[in-house]
Amino acid sequence: MVKADRKDSATRQHIVQSAAEMVRELGSDRFRIVDVAKRANVGVPTIYYHFDSRTHLIAEAQILNYFEIVEPHHRVLSQVESALVAGDETAYWAAVEENMILAWSSGQIDRKMGIMKLLLDVWSDPKTHRRFSDLLDIQFARWIAVVDGAQRVGWIAQDIDARTLIAAIWSASVGQVITANSDYLELSPEDFRDFYIKILRGASQCETTVVA
Repeated sequence: MVKADRKDSATRQHIVQSAAEMVRELGSDRFRIVDVAKRANVGVPTIYYHFDSRTHLIAEAQILNYFEIVEPHHRVLSQVESALVAGDETAYWAAVEENMILAWSSGQIDRKMGIMKLLLDVWSDPKTHRRFSDLLDIQFARWIAVVDGAQRVGWIAQDIDARTLIAAIWSASVGQVITANSDYLELSPEDFRDFYIKILRGASQCETTVVA
């Protein structure tokens, strides 16, 4: 029974991986179950054994695509946490600044797999959306913790609300498609970084270190 469960899990993951690749290549609008079955070398009934519908499979594939995009953020978050534990303020700010650059850059991916379309695909399946939100909450909680921790040691301005800050940063980076190509509001990743670092450190002590 255990072996069968492992085989089912491996088959499911293989299907999701194949589907994620197809979405990246073609976009979700042109996605067909018969095509992913061919790519994954499984039968169509096998796909429907693991997934409720085409919508469900696309949503799961897009979660995989999303976390592939933000994988560098997870690495940087670990660096921020380690710097806080070590009491290394220089390393802390270097990692935070790198994350700001990544945050704004990740919203500028190819329109075919644009971040807004990706999220809409995830949200189209309620069960997958709930799981995705739970996964994001883990990341949100970690970022709030590193802001709170830096405030306790005096690295971040005390009057900043960590939850509001994290919500604003994530929402701005994901929603930048609204201002893309604007003559007035289009920002570079460096503009984004400098603005939020100034808020975090306080205008009087902001000496941003540019991270290559």
